[in-house]
Amino acid sequence: MVTGNKLLQLNSALQSVKESIKGIDITVKTASARAVKYVIKSDDRESTRNIVEQKLKSAQVGPVTRKQSGESSMAVTQCQIDQVTHTFIYKPKRGGMSQTTLNASITELFPCIAFTTGISSKTIKNTKDFYNRIIQNNKPNLPCYLNPRDAASGKEFIDKAETGKFEEKVRNAINVLRWIEGVNRAHPISRVYWGYRAKPKGVMANHPGDIFLQFANGKILGVSLKAGGETTDEPKLNTYVKPIFEFYGKVSEYEKLKDKLWPQYLQIPGITEDDKKNWGKNTLALKTYEYEKMNPQGYDALYDKNLAIIKQELINLLNSDFAKTRKWLLEKVAQQQQDVPLVVVKTTQSTARRDKSSDLLVEALASVRGIVAAPATGSSKQSWNITLTDGSRLELDFTTRTNKVGATHKLGQFSNLAVKFNKVKKK
Repeated sequence: MVTGNKLLQLNSALQSVKESIKGIDITVKTASARAVKYVIKSDDRESTRNIVEQKLKSAQVGPVTRKQSGESSMAVTQCQIDQVTHTFIYKPKRGGMSQTTLNASITELFPCIAFTTGISSKTIKNTKDFYNRIIQNNKPNLPCYLNPRDAASGKEFIDKAETGKFEEKVRNAINVLRWIEGVNRAHPISRVYWGYRAKPKGVMANHPGDIFLQFANGKILGVSLKAGGETTDEPKLNTYVKPIFEFYGKVSEYEKLKDKLWPQYLQIPGITEDDKKNWGKNTLALKTYEYEKMNPQGYDALYDKNLAIIKQELINLLNSDFAKTRKWLLEKVAQQQQDVPLVVVKTTQSTARRDKSSDLLVEALASVRGIVAAPATGSSKQSWNITLTDGSRLELDFTTRTNKVGATHKLGQFSNLAVKFNKVKKK
């Protein structure tokens, strides 16, 4: 039984916590004669936990300890007051970032912090143990951070890690750490960088590396991390139609796509020639969306026709200039940049391993004699491929498709559909 005086002291301590932390939310999750559990939500769980523990200790209501619990991946605070255990569970506030960004950042950032601070994969007990050690070891001045802004983002990602695919992504992160340790055994690494926004000195700002390994000799290697299943093929390039035309210096030809696609839009009830001035804008996209809701089959038929036009125009572009296409494949698809090479590492629930298919592409481009883009065989409306020949044959699988939702997908995405490079196959 908690005495009235100690209960007042406890409530006073929690009130002081609320006054110290803006936007904090403290609620009682469960309560019984022997145990009370509180859920505390805030923007910064680590500092919140420190403040809660400091306030409880100052109130001298009972011994304060920190322990791992099944209630949360982050260790909880417990305060024993007479015969009652008060447990404080820390949760992040939701919002502020996309789940995709959060999930990817866990896989990228956690191995960088672990390697930088000496957390060995051999000593990790489980995902919760790894997470708590990341929390404890993270500091804004860690050399894996390239500037204070990225350090602040890193702290936010760590704090909100539980709101994403926590178990899956933390396991992936541990496997990436094992891969880095393997590289280090063969080629000593002096520093690992997180390439979230900033890039290391000497690396181009648009380099696709997610993390960067700097070796003892000063050379830097970019690493692109691709998460997926054991037998899945994750996209190795995500771009759009417009940047490809821009790479070829064919912006005017891209603008002319509108004239080839526009007749299909005119078949939508309520769209007139006057609407052409709203090409690419939400006002026109919303009109296509209203039609989709009324006649989804008719809408899809129009979209499929325009998808075929866009896909063929891409194929025509790639077949128009051998030297330019070879350069595009090397720089944008194989993602090779002078002085800072890139490797792709695929992460799964059980392992992280080098994806050497990009090496095949780089080797083939060194001696390629023929480059031919063509629609893929079969029934896929989205697929097309590029075949490289130099005595042997290498086939690159691509798709062109919508990647938006709601009013801005399909016809509402207009001519700038997504383009994805999926895999390399020897023929």
